[in-house]
Amino acid sequence: MSVPARLTLALAVSALPACKHASTEGRGSAHDALFAVAWVQTSAEYEAAARQTYAAAERVLEAALADPTWTAAVEQTGDFSALPPALIVDVDETVLDNSAYQARLVASGAPYSPDTWNAWVEERKATAVPGAVALLGAAAARGVRVFYLSNRDVRQAEATRDNLARLQFPDTDDLETFYFRDVARGWKDKSPRRAEVAKTHRVIFMFGDNLFDFVEKERPTLAERAAMVEEHASWWSSRWFLIPNPMYGSWDEALFGYDHQKTPAQKQEARLDALDPAP
Repeated sequence: MSVPARLTLALAVSALPACKHASTEGRGSAHDALFAVAWVQTSAEYEAAARQTYAAAERVLEAALADPTWTAAVEQTGDFSALPPALIVDVDETVLDNSAYQARLVASGAPYSPDTWNAWVEERKATAVPGAVALLGAAAARGVRVFYLSNRDVRQAEATRDNLARLQFPDTDDLETFYFRDVARGWKDKSPRRAEVAKTHRVIFMFGDNLFDFVEKERPTLAERAAMVEEHASWWSSRWFLIPNPMYGSWDEALFGYDHQKTPAQKQEARLDALDPAP
């Protein structure tokens, strides 16, 4: 990006009005999320996109159930034709909408922290992503088991289960279908957990808001991420279903090399460098 273009963008960011009650510390990161959180919480387009995603899955549900060779998990190998069907969903911003937590960060000017996130999870106040309850309920009624694979810590599983149950999501009576991050079990990444589900069920669908909810690679570059999408081009909207999440995710981390030691200013610089103003 040219220096004048970067300067223009930087001035536009700095011109955002200061959030009421926001502290000086962390204000930049709050402003970074302002437009994204506002879009998720207020736009008809977000609701339409989420409903569209889940409706697309419903249209191919019968075909997925009827084809014993159909699987949505790259980890599923061997003869799985006789296994009962299941689908895998991520939790945050896929079936549970946590934009209220993100809005609190913007309003206060505070950065994300494990303490405030844990407190939010314990509140059990996340709402359902539009379309999610209906599709998962329809699938469950057809005998499809729903597995919740989340990078929430395993210690947050019960609070999450309670939140989902209150919203009438299926398969939330106990924690049997909750595969949360658990270092003791070697469940840091999601691939081993998907493989665990694939041992006992034929995975017909997967839902997520992050590329790594479907396929994983260690710290992939932007070009490698694009190649991962292209490699399974025919699976999107037939086996894999993506909910848009502009608030956070590996898409943003890739811009600054997944280096969480970088300062907010360094991350902002990396984001600006990634932009292409050329026509």
